[in-house]
Amino acid sequence: MENMFSETSQNKKSIGWLLIILIGYELAAVFIFNFLGLIMVLAFYDFDLQMITIIMGTPMAYPEAKIPMLILLGVSAVGTFIITPAWVVYKHAKIELKKFIRTPKFYVKAAFITIMLIISFAGVNTVIIEWNKALELPTFLSEFEHYAQEQEMKLAELTKFLTDFENTGHFLLCILVIAIIPAVGEEFLFRGVLQNILRISVKNPHIAIWASALIFSIFHNQFYGLVPRMLLGAIFGYLYYWSGSLFLPILGHFINNGLSLVLIFLFQKNLISFDLSGGEINFSNYILLIFFIFTICLLFILRKIYSINEKGLAKSF
Repeated sequence: MENMFSETSQNKKSIGWLLIILIGYELAAVFIFNFLGLIMVLAFYDFDLQMITIIMGTPMAYPEAKIPMLILLGVSAVGTFIITPAWVVYKHAKIELKKFIRTPKFYVKAAFITIMLIISFAGVNTVIIEWNKALELPTFLSEFEHYAQEQEMKLAELTKFLTDFENTGHFLLCILVIAIIPAVGEEFLFRGVLQNILRISVKNPHIAIWASALIFSIFHNQFYGLVPRMLLGAIFGYLYYWSGSLFLPILGHFINNGLSLVLIFLFQKNLISFDLSGGEINFSNYILLIFFIFTICLLFILRKIYSINEKGLAKSF
């Protein structure tokens, strides 16, 4: 199909203006929905604004704040990644939202391959993650390096804090906030909206895929996870490009986030001995080679599935 953001009678605003509108709304949404989430937390829990600020700085000292913080993160994510881009698409681009959620062809086969792909790439990505973590920046960037390292430690501490599951309900809330909402929202914003807009702007689907993947990674504000997250975003981008539907990237994103949570939960319940949050993950070179070959093969298979039509890959957009 054609790119939904093509400048036709359906989209009366120029693509450049639409991009400016999207950026403006998103910047506003970050503040507005964080504030709304904060109001919800303050309304149901005995915290004040100063206390929330302190908790964000030292979360491990306040175990009772796990659920409030998950609520805050959930409200912020829904507003920023789902409600705001949906409003832009519907109000300013004049596109029906149902066009983003249709089921692609061969979805059962493609879904199974996508799940295997994300698991396989997770093995390959362990090497890239460790390489990115070990990067040393030039001296003139020492101030940024210090900030990035500090930010990385804070985010790691916050993640460990939020995923120290107290019960099954806490685990399910994490699945919703950390796996389901980001999978739906981030794929809608970065692949469904941004990637399509960039596709029109640069006239090249591959540049659009990698540019949106880079923006997706930068948005997470983790320099020492920039490259592996960008590669993952590019995979999601190609899944969308080939299939023409957000179904596969949403599934892949959910598996990537959700599988980690499941493994952490099972370890905490003493059902498995593998501690995902316990440190570095090391595979032998032979295992990594198998993961790499398997990942490339699965990508090739998915590309082949959705290129079997009279217009080839162009039909995916």
